[in-house]
Amino acid sequence: MPKNLKDSSYFEELEGEKNKIGEVLKSWNLCVCEKVILIYLLCFSEKNTIKISRSKISKDLGISNLTLGRYLKYLTGKKLIFKKRARKCGRFSANEYSFSEEERSD
Repeated sequence: MPKNLKDSSYFEELEGEKNKIGEVLKSWNLCVCEKVILIYLLCFSEKNTIKISRSKISKDLGISNLTLGRYLKYLTGKKLIFKKRARKCGRFSANEYSFSEEERSD
């Protein structure tokens, strides 16, 4: 909840997220798995970017890592999400997903 209820930006942001989720749900070119994964990423993203491991997503959604990988590949192929592999101490740590190519931080 916002600290100041008079701050309408919090509610505007919520309304924007609700609209994005509605658009995903109404999309005819996405299957159910793609919709669930995309909504998951939208819900937990900040500034249209989310840094999260595939194992965390698959555990939260109750699907296998292979299934998740397949549908992430479909979503990137449709240019709905853009993936960047993040490194920590020279090793790959978590993937960073964004919803527009411009917002990727290479």
